[in-house]
Amino acid sequence: MEKSPGRGSAGLTGRCRGDETFAGKPRKEEEEEMATGGITTLPSTPEDGGSSGFPPGSFKDPKRLYCKNGGFFLRIKSDGVVDGIREKSDPHIKLQLQATSVGEVVIKGVCANRYLAMNRDGRLFGTKRATDECHFLERLESNNYNTYRSRKYPTMFVGLTRTGQYKSGSKTGPGQKAILFLPMSAKC
Repeated sequence: MEKSPGRGSAGLTGRCRGDETFAGKPRKEEEEEMATGGITTLPSTPEDGGSSGFPPGSFKDPKRLYCKNGGFFLRIKSDGVVDGIREKSDPHIKLQLQATSVGEVVIKGVCANRYLAMNRDGRLFGTKRATDECHFLERLESNNYNTYRSRKYPTMFVGLTRTGQYKSGSKTGPGQKAILFLPMSAKC
């Protein structure tokens, strides 16, 4: 099939038959050129015998979770209390979001060294060990806010009230401002 300059062809004059391409080079020559191209690959195992070429753990920087409802940052205090505060400099709002699988995270308070958890009543609290109550399904909503739904109790979300208290998961649901969080950098 020959292409000639004119309407709809964008000026292509090469052929498309057999072993030739539009560039006029034989297909085999072009494939060899691609095979020796500058594709960078990373080693699957490091040369020093470690398990991988990257350190274990999360690669994400600590975040602050800003709640659309009232403008509070989610806070996990050292005594396990979870609430919201507007003060950007509070060290207990620095959170590490660690992916456990695709779309699933555990949220750890960096200063408190506690994981965010939700019990069967929907109460939010900080615990020293990550349990099945600490896993949340993170979802980016159409308004660019994130929601965090309990994996163990799928009808309940992490949320804050207009006064900065945690909102019981049993009183949360899709579409509420209380469950919308904007992850922000925790760097000062």
